[in-house]
Amino acid sequence: MVEQASSDGRWVAVCQAQKDPARDAPSAVAGEREAPALRRFLLTPGEDLAIDAWLGASPDGRFALLMQGGALVLWNSDTHQKVDLSALGADTRLSAESNAAVRTLAFDAKSERLLYVRRGANGARVVLRNLSDGSERELDPGPGEVWRARFDPGGVFAILQMITADSNKNGRLDFPAPLLPGPPNCGDNLSHFRAWEGRGDRPETVLLPLLGGAPIHEPELVMPILDALLLRDENGALLLTRGGKKRLLESAECSGRIVHADAQRELFIVGCAQKKKTGKVSLELVTREGRKPLNLELSSVELDREASDSPRLVALYPGSDSALFDAERREVIPLQPGDSVLATRENRALIRRGKDLLFYDVEARREQPLPAVLDKYPEILRAPPFVFVSPVLIDLDSAQIVGASQQRPLALATNGQILVAEAEPDAPNWARGKLHWRTLTPAPP
Repeated sequence: MVEQASSDGRWVAVCQAQKDPARDAPSAVAGEREAPALRRFLLTPGEDLAIDAWLGASPDGRFALLMQGGALVLWNSDTHQKVDLSALGADTRLSAESNAAVRTLAFDAKSERLLYVRRGANGARVVLRNLSDGSERELDPGPGEVWRARFDPGGVFAILQMITADSNKNGRLDFPAPLLPGPPNCGDNLSHFRAWEGRGDRPETVLLPLLGGAPIHEPELVMPILDALLLRDENGALLLTRGGKKRLLESAECSGRIVHADAQRELFIVGCAQKKKTGKVSLELVTREGRKPLNLELSSVELDREASDSPRLVALYPGSDSALFDAERREVIPLQPGDSVLATRENRALIRRGKDLLFYDVEARREQPLPAVLDKYPEILRAPPFVFVSPVLIDLDSAQIVGASQQRPLALATNGQILVAEAEPDAPNWARGKLHWRTLTPAPP
């Protein structure tokens, strides 16, 4: 089972069956055999590393975080060198929550820095490690226990979830979910999802400026927007504050939730609750110049969506109508009912329409059909500028099909190669045999 592959194809983290004569022998029940033992490996062209767990990787795939021999290791895929972060005091405790085990480890969007939390006699410290030279800088988050820590998308703050008060009044600070004694085994509880509610103390969101400065405790915080803060006051109004000045984005009457936030353009799409249509929100565009309705409805949005990386085209889902929003022209582009936007790249959107694929170019205002018939339930993998929609591989930059494969890919790299196994996975079996990266060629006409 492939757990993760690097974006550039340098390494693959897998769960792999190991032959064990004792386990392969017949059991007490005639004809039955025990399932083979599974171990984790990090596979590279020059080295296969036995690991306890894979915990994350930099966006460019150069660095990976591993558990090995009980220690947290930062591994460099260029040099194959390792740094033992546990020996540097890193907090390696994992949450028992499914899909959220990693608590206090994060790479920034540019693959330049690693954030981790160091525990010491004077309390927790947030550590920023420069990946190019290994230098480190500590930031003091203030009193309390750090439950989660990550970079904010704008790269201005570290966003911390901290336990700062004994909200359940039991005389101690408790995390809101249990901690694991160690990383889970390969394939453990794949069919179960673990979550906890009403346990422990309530975390507080704390912003820690990456350039230094006091931690920011803002109870009305929705999200940081570069050097500004988006707030929701006690009445439900949305405000943007910068340098001590506040600007009203949406009144309390809207009861608004953020559907799309573009920090670079300081542009927001807000879903306002409809009094006469339960479960529906009407969309409004909010910019520096003011507000205007987009004349589009979506299904109710319960949670604010975090600031994006400011794409030009934004798919608006879920709703009765499919639509794109053009952030440059600040307008809605209606699509056909049932259309699904698979990816956007600058002025183009890749759209699935039934079993067909097409590009929509907002500059030319036209559709470009692609010569492909999709599988009934297509496999979809994204590694920009490539998207695999079985059975075809599309280059978003050239807006063309550049290859086809009837094999099921286990991963897709940013150079367009797919990862395949000698024997494909099926309902009762994982992938078997050697793994290799395959370059696709266009299917014959």
